[in-house]
Amino acid sequence: MYLIYWKGKVGSAIAELCTYKWIPYEIYDDSDVIESFEKYEVIIPSPGIPGTHRIYQSGKILAELDFAYQFLPKNFDIVSITGTDGKSTTSWIVYNILQKEFFGKKSVYLSGNFDIPFSATILEILKKWEKKGIIVVEISSFMTHVIQSFQSTYSIFTNLKSDHLNWHIDLQEYLDAKMNLIRHTTKKSILNHQLFEFVKDKNLELVFPENIRIFQDLESKRDWTNGNDIMISGRKKYSLSETNFSGFHNAMNLLSVGILASEMKICSKRMKAYFSEINGLPHRLEKIWEKNGIIFIEDSKSTSSQSLEAALGSYGDTKNLLLIVWGSDKWDSFFHLSDIFKNRVKAMVVIGATKEQFISIALEKNIPYISTDSLKDAVDWLYEQWSSWDVLMISPGCASFGLFKDYLDRANQFREAIKKLP
Repeated sequence: MYLIYWKGKVGSAIAELCTYKWIPYEIYDDSDVIESFEKYEVIIPSPGIPGTHRIYQSGKILAELDFAYQFLPKNFDIVSITGTDGKSTTSWIVYNILQKEFFGKKSVYLSGNFDIPFSATILEILKKWEKKGIIVVEISSFMTHVIQSFQSTYSIFTNLKSDHLNWHIDLQEYLDAKMNLIRHTTKKSILNHQLFEFVKDKNLELVFPENIRIFQDLESKRDWTNGNDIMISGRKKYSLSETNFSGFHNAMNLLSVGILASEMKICSKRMKAYFSEINGLPHRLEKIWEKNGIIFIEDSKSTSSQSLEAALGSYGDTKNLLLIVWGSDKWDSFFHLSDIFKNRVKAMVVIGATKEQFISIALEKNIPYISTDSLKDAVDWLYEQWSSWDVLMISPGCASFGLFKDYLDRANQFREAIKKLP
């Protein structure tokens, strides 16, 4: 008998895969009373359950990635993307690139933290009786900290910053969870050089794997970018200005994808065409409307100080941002962004558990602000502050837990509030 612990989207996907494979199971969560785990052979937790939960004391934990991976046909490749920021955008780009490259030859799936549980993807493959293909998996540290048998063909590590310290014991555990994926990569892991700088600065321990390739934002002999030119193996292959993306962070994302394509032997001329055709990720710095000279940007996938910093660096360099920040507290710090707020933010609305940090920044930098629990009131007040070519943006910098069902619910409520503007 298997125990699936938690009744959300991932738990439901695991249950459906168990049913398909004739595996008996029960599904419970913290709302249920379970006195003993003795009758269960295996316990599969939802990735969101931290390692401090009592189920981990059972010694019967099986990661969702490990459980589903055992049923994957052997001729499938997996491309995994992890990191503190940029993993959703990078996953989206990789998925679109591979769809174009292998159209009519093999199926390409997008899975994992991207909102489609890995178990659901495996079940779809099994039901279709597919024998070969590629799965692009966005992977969080929650998903990798206990994996044992899962294997990724290629992996990309976008960057590393302090994050999820309300879930992990400390930064070392957070790093170890990420590196667990790299250790389970069979061909090549593509790592941002910033990772090693961060590890050194924070005095963390890191064992360097052998099958890695480094990319960086400084000139080097091999793989680097200056923010526009993207150099692969010492040669300029692509330009950010020839794509639909902007910002240094996206130049780094495209650089990592370009290296992946090189490792997978995809022609750079075709890659250049693919890059020019791909649009940005929905809900990530997405321009959704322009009205009366004001631009509306929805960045609901912004869930960390790093993604908020990227948003503050987008859409110009003047004091033209009308900003909504809010969310649950992941123990992230935003005070290092104070000077950027001063230079870019014209007015702001703060909501949620992290609002005190943002109020402190607003007071210190003399930024007009209000605190409210209503998204409609937030949009209405900011709209009253606008002048020509201002940018009204929601870039929360925090998770949506406790306030919304998920980042999609947050995005949809923001869009509805905009529709009701006069």
